[in-house]
Amino acid sequence: MNDLFDGDSNDLFPPADRAKIEALTEDPDATVGYELSKGMLVWSDEIPRDIDMSTFKKIVMLLAYRSMMYRPEEFRDSQNELVRDWFPTCRATWERARASGLRWIGFAPSRTDPANLARLLELEKSEFSDM
Repeated sequence: MNDLFDGDSNDLFPPADRAKIEALTEDPDATVGYELSKGMLVWSDEIPRDIDMSTFKKIVMLLAYRSMMYRPEEFRDSQNELVRDWFPTCRATWERARASGLRWIGFAPSRTDPANLARLLELEKSEFSDM
């Protein structure tokens, strides 16, 4: 994963992609969904179009960590080594993005609120009941 962090802490994203991320505005009609493979909530207005794959991967890490923050013990203490390793990697990306001053709507208090755990669990249950 080291290639995800080329450059200094202010260059987590290429300048053009950072500008696209920071240009996003919170849509009051945004829908929230559950991404099954990563177990995360994603609002429909959080990912800009036409970004580099490396930027997309880092945004996925931000989205994943935000959902992990709702229930960190499940990821920190997981018996699955991949899951356990994913948690600190995503946390490092989150902390680096925050430290860089990134203005992203995914950091909004309404989206980082631990009360979103109820929504995550509801959507998760719905996804798994369809299987």
